[in-house]
Amino acid sequence: MFITQNNGFEFLDFIRTKEEDIDNFQPAAGSFAVLKCEGKFLICYNSRRKQWELPAGSKEGNETPKECAIRELYEETGQIVTDLEFKGLLKVKNIVNGAVKFNPVYFTTTEKLQPFKENEETLSIKLWDLNEDIGYFDAVDIKMLEFV
Repeated sequence: MFITQNNGFEFLDFIRTKEEDIDNFQPAAGSFAVLKCEGKFLICYNSRRKQWELPAGSKEGNETPKECAIRELYEETGQIVTDLEFKGLLKVKNIVNGAVKFNPVYFTTTEKLQPFKENEETLSIKLWDLNEDIGYFDAVDIKMLEFV
């Protein structure tokens, strides 16, 4: 069993659209990188939020949403990938101020994980089958996995 934890955002919808149409959904926010290996999802333990979650983060500079997902996946989990597939947009609402944002979601599979080094944001990574008791997991992330 696991316990969902809310970190200020509420899941509203998962929008299936084409990658070239991302700019039609504003404001566009940071990207998610969903990786599946051995039939399980790669998750990382966020040291700041004290929970398991999917790799994600904000764009830097002139990055494309895909470049953002690739970088965040590497920074948070040590995984190097280039073949991410766009799956759609996660629509969420800030529960404090009601602001809505759209996060691009990318997906890939791999046969083997690359080495992980603990960093200031991520203490650990693991492959999760969605059933194992892992403690706290992000509520928006678990909802999003239903669509990926």
